[in-house]
Amino acid sequence: MTSQTQKRLKPILDDLFNDGLDVKDSKNRVVIHTFRHSFASNLAIKGTPIYTIQKLMNHRDINMTLRYAKLSTDSGREAINNLYNNN
Repeated sequence: MTSQTQKRLKPILDDLFNDGLDVKDSKNRVVIHTFRHSFASNLAIKGTPIYTIQKLMNHRDINMTLRYAKLSTDSGREAINNLYNNN
């Protein structure tokens, strides 16, 4: 996608994603970049290796990927439970 296309799409998508949201509500505001974080986090939660996520995100530095790929609060607990689950 060219930068010109991105410049045209950004305000349209910002309006669509935040329709009905108070302009001052920055905490719940969705921007295009939000989807990159969600994508990386969901992959991490599903157990995708961090190096695979790095390649999919096209990051040169693994530390950048680690900033994006956040686990849910329950994923650690689930991993421990699965460790001792003999199913």
